[in-house]
Formats: sequence, C-alpha cells, structure tokens
Amino acid sequence: MCKFKVSIIIPAYNASNYLTEAIDSALAQTYPNVEIIVVNDGSKDDGATERIALSYGERIRYFYKENGGSSSALNLGIANMTGEWFSWLSHDDLYLPEKLEKQMACIESLDASDISKHIFFSSSELIDANGKVIRTINQKKAEKYAEKINTMPHNGYLIAEPRKYNFHGCSCLIHKSAFEAVGGFDENLRLLNDLDMWYRLYTNNYKVHYLPEVLVKGRIHAKQVSKSIGFSSHNPEQDMFCNRSLNWILENNSEELLLRFGCNMYLSTRGEDGDRAFAYIKSSSVKNKMYKLMYKVIASVRQVLKNIYLMYKT
Repeated sequence: MCKFKVSIIIPAYNASNYLTEAIDSALAQTYPNVEIIVVNDGSKDDGATERIALSYGERIRYFYKENGGSSSALNLGIANMTGEWFSWLSHDDLYLPEKLEKQMACIESLDASDISKHIFFSSSELIDANGKVIRTINQKKAEKYAEKINTMPHNGYLIAEPRKYNFHGCSCLIHKSAFEAVGGFDENLRLLNDLDMWYRLYTNNYKVHYLPEVLVKGRIHAKQVSKSIGFSSHNPEQDMFCNRSLNWILENNSEELLLRFGCNMYLSTRGEDGDRAFAYIKSSSVKNKMYKLMYKVIASVRQVLKNIYLMYKT
C-alpha cells in the first residue's frame, strides 16, 4: 500500500508560532512513503521560521524564496516535489497521524483506469489558537455528505454550490500530473487560491472523493490572512469567482444548477448574484418562485446578523 510517494508541502511565512506543530504532525504520519517540503516565503521574523525548519535536518527538505504569497510557495514546492501525490499542510494547521494512510487506502481500493484523474478530500475540525477543538463534525451528516459527493454524476453541483461543498484545503490529496494539466495555484489570489484550484479541477472533469473522517485540524487565530476581510463574502476575488461560476453554468445550459447557484448566493448574502441566476431561469414554476422567496428571506436575516456582528466587532 506504500508504492506511491506523497509530498507534503508546507508554505511558511512568519510561521514560528505553529510551524513546529505542523511539521511534527507531518512526521507522525503512519503512511511511511512521504517527503516533507517546507517553503519559507520570505519570512521577516529575524530568521525564526528558518531556524525551526533547519532544526529538522534531513527529515525535511527546505527551500527559501522571496515573499510572493502562499500560492507561489506552493508552486515552488510542487516544482520540486519527488512524490506522485501532493498534500498541502498550512503551517498553522495539523494532520491527524492517519491522514495519508487512510486516503492512500482509498486510492488503492478504487477500480480506475487512470487514478491520476481522481482527487481526494476528508472531513476536518476547527481548533483555536491554543489547539482546543471549537468545531467538530456530525458523523451521520458527514457520511450522508460523502455518499452524495462520491455518487455525483458530474461536478456541476460542486460548482453551483461552493458554500455547501466547501472542502478544507489541507485535506486534499492530488496527483502531481493535475498541476501540469490545469496549471499551478494562481499567484495573484491571496484568499481564494484553493477554491480557484478546485474549480479548475472540477471543470476538467476530475473525480472528487470525500472521506467522512476527521483527518485535519484547521486552526482559527488572529494572524490569519483571511482575517483581513473579516466576516465578509464580498471582495474582488469573491466577485471574480462567482462571475466565473455563473458563466460556466450558463454555458452548460442547466436550470437546475442555476437554481442551486442562486440559492447558494443568497445564503452567502450575495443577493445580486442570486437575482442574476434566477433571472436566467426560464421556468416560472411555483417551486422556483418559492425557493427564490425563501432564500431571499434567509439572506436578509443573515445580512442583518452580519451587520450586527460587524457593528459590535468595531
């Protein structure tokens, strides 16, 4: 079961706060055929990130580059990986010891002529700055979620409902050849580089598999880049992503996906995008009208709650 080598790539910028924990969790993998690549993305912390990485000696591979963002660090790691499979680990997140062993077992169990056209995700839980679990999964819901994803006839549902099918980036396992086919991570994106990559894989017909087990701990803390946009689904990257997804759905002429996309946009408090999607739906059935009304009401409530949150936050 260890014939495939996995490259764990850890992009690190001013990462001394959690890098040791991340590397240790990578070294603790029960799957033995692994290499660990740490890419220092031009940290400005008086060498603290570099000292931690170098302290591991030959147990990891270390690269330094000028600062360019996590996408550029991931791309450098991918360019230098010697494994067949790519696994992303942010410096502030953690793997459970069985992460790779269980995902590789899924690969081995598949009867597929081209396994490189399959990508894998798993469940995850959230921890706080001190490592305390603050959100875990409902196992029954996760199993139903997995069954739905694993039996989808096509990836249109994943594109139409990005809020519903929101995978933790560090749970991924992707064949290296996928990056040759769809390109590397977009170095112009600071926040949605993972969603952009999944979109390109979906639209190139890669088969998605979801393992309903917690194999990753994602950390929430004050110094994350995503904190710069606060509690918002509205920024230029989100605008680009939503426009591109809607255009893809329109090109594929699916009213079902338009309905799903519109409802998803309302849930994301992106009412204008929801209205745009429903405007393209030719069928004016009572069901469609009820969906639109119901989700617009939900969106209005969410918007009020968001405004209250932001008011008290500031």
